[in-house]
Amino acid sequence: MTLTTFFGCAFTAYGPSLAIFFGSIAPNAQLVILMVSSAFFWLISVLLASAIWYMASDSRNTFPVTIIYTVLLQELFRYFLYLLINRAESGLNMVAMHPKSKFNRSYITQLVNSLGPGVIMCESCKTVSLYFISAITTSILILHHCAWMMISFTGFTNRSWLRIAWVVITHYGASYLTILNSSPTINYGCAYQIIGNVALLIASAIIVFADMRHLHQKLS
Repeated sequence: MTLTTFFGCAFTAYGPSLAIFFGSIAPNAQLVILMVSSAFFWLISVLLASAIWYMASDSRNTFPVTIIYTVLLQELFRYFLYLLINRAESGLNMVAMHPKSKFNRSYITQLVNSLGPGVIMCESCKTVSLYFISAITTSILILHHCAWMMISFTGFTNRSWLRIAWVVITHYGASYLTILNSSPTINYGCAYQIIGNVALLIASAIIVFADMRHLHQKLS
């Protein structure tokens, strides 16, 4: 059953994002470079957050505090990436073909553990595997970041503070919702977390489609 769990959780976590990559991003070298660049900036923000977490030994097990500076660093580096892309836009438009890609590996360690003997159950949903709940959460968060990237870049370009605020607030909201997975006091907290994150994702998707429609009308 462990091998079945591994592949099931792997495809649940990364299936939607891989479909987006191979269907829309891989054929375009410019999009691949943008994806790899954004992944690199994300990794830097996580590295800095890990360094802060390591030095702040008193708050290592206090997840709400950890989320505060982790999300803040990610959003700061999202803005730095926007500034960099603005400067490199002309070069990106002339990029050659045959790109290579890299992926988010934040769930890989937990995924590998699913190959071992036994199963870890979710703290707030005693009948559901933690690996499966984490796989669903990972998939949703990847889609969140896709939407946040588009909304934030539109906000930075148009000086739309409402969009920028939406990205920051929903990023914190989505992150804090994940605490429900390990809550020993809230029954079915994992279900509330998934429902809440899906609701935020739908709202972000509506904003993205509205921006795309407006851009299409403007160009035509």
